[in-house]
Amino acid sequence: MIVVERWADAPAHRRERFAELLEEYHRRTEHEKLLGRAPGLDEPTPTIALPDRYRVEIADPGTAFASEEILLAVEDDRVLGCVVLTDGPSPELKRLWVDPDARRRGVAATLLEAATTVSRLRGDDTVRLSVWHWRSAAIALYRRSGFVAVASWDDRPGLDCFVRSFD
Repeated sequence: MIVVERWADAPAHRRERFAELLEEYHRRTEHEKLLGRAPGLDEPTPTIALPDRYRVEIADPGTAFASEEILLAVEDDRVLGCVVLTDGPSPELKRLWVDPDARRRGVAATLLEAATTVSRLRGDDTVRLSVWHWRSAAIALYRRSGFVAVASWDDRPGLDCFVRSFD
């Protein structure tokens, strides 16, 4: 069974796994941005030099996300995925990532539901997220989960923005 736990409460080996997942997320995303699309299933992700802002997150997630809520999807002591929920006037979901070997098992949906529940319970009226337009499976999940497309708050081309309200 997949359970979601807070990174802050997780044992050290699970917190370390978050850093690994974060690195996978950033490398894959940078690769996709270079291609302008998602690579095919048989295309390996090359080793890409990551920008400093991402290397800082990977090296010390506890500091990089000190005011954020990091959630981990865990099954049988194995971290399968992660998501970060920011705090502030415009709470946002970031870094939603599932290990490729654990995909198509509901891990992303479980993380998404847990993060939106945390957001709602702490009193947020809405939560937002952005996603590259070529990530069609993620966009479909967001729509199924009650997120609606809105005008972009980000000027990077190819980035779609979504919001979920908690009325």
